[in-house]
Amino acid sequence: MMTVFYIVMGGDEAIRYYMEAYLSIRTFQKQLSKDLGRICVITDHPSFFRKAGVEVITITAEQKAEWMGPHQFFFRTKIKGMEYLHQLYPDDNLLYLDSDTVLYGNLTKLKERLDEGHGLMHRCEGKPINISHTAKRLWKKAVGQTYGDITIGEQHQMWNAGVVGLPSSKINETVACALTLCDGMLHDGNNEFITEQYSYSIALAEHTSLVNTDDLIGHYWGNALDWRNKAHDIFLFSYLNDFSLEEELKALDIDELCKTPYYVHRSSTAAKLHKLVDSLFKVREVKSVKSGCA
Repeated sequence: MMTVFYIVMGGDEAIRYYMEAYLSIRTFQKQLSKDLGRICVITDHPSFFRKAGVEVITITAEQKAEWMGPHQFFFRTKIKGMEYLHQLYPDDNLLYLDSDTVLYGNLTKLKERLDEGHGLMHRCEGKPINISHTAKRLWKKAVGQTYGDITIGEQHQMWNAGVVGLPSSKINETVACALTLCDGMLHDGNNEFITEQYSYSIALAEHTSLVNTDDLIGHYWGNALDWRNKAHDIFLFSYLNDFSLEEELKALDIDELCKTPYYVHRSSTAAKLHKLVDSLFKVREVKSVKSGCA
């Protein structure tokens, strides 16, 4: 059995992530059957998933704080969530997904990779020192440091953690390793937002035969704006037609959906110019209706 799960937290201010999660869930539900597995969502706002058709696991504020650890590092919850799901379903292979993912390939192939004992992440991004300023800062602090029985070195590449999959037999040791690495780096002041990502990358490389999933799963972190607009239109259309879950899944066209690019390079200069124009040409007049006038 395979358990696919998400961790989505926050209230109204995070509504865009819930919309993304719904879209991702629907792409998996298009292929999901009882013999393939189940979908779970860990959330602090369970009411947002009443219509999702998935198993909802409510996390309390106290649990969230404990999962974030002594340094209150939010992304540590992705490791603790894997640990928690393994306690609930010890015989299941687990597949974690960021909300900004979509399944466009064959779900059975994903399950087969886990059944064969592979660890899964989205794709290898290369050596941290060659990726970005953030990854370079992380690398310079981490290289040569030993956490548990692992000394971080040139062999440890960065993988994208929008997808993290583990066969049930490898979960205990891999999660324990990822937590040791993450907590060790945080203790040493290495609290970049990708610290959990690098911890998972190293742990899966050390304890599993790690393979990518970008041939089956899209991760649109590089074009969230267009994908959120697409998700908005899909779910608005569903709402206006009062679709059931079955009708919603039938209407979801994966081929059409995936014509939306997953990465778009937008000029930072253009964004600065837009900001400048907005500051120069400010709104001069605003009128609103008054309530209680009847």
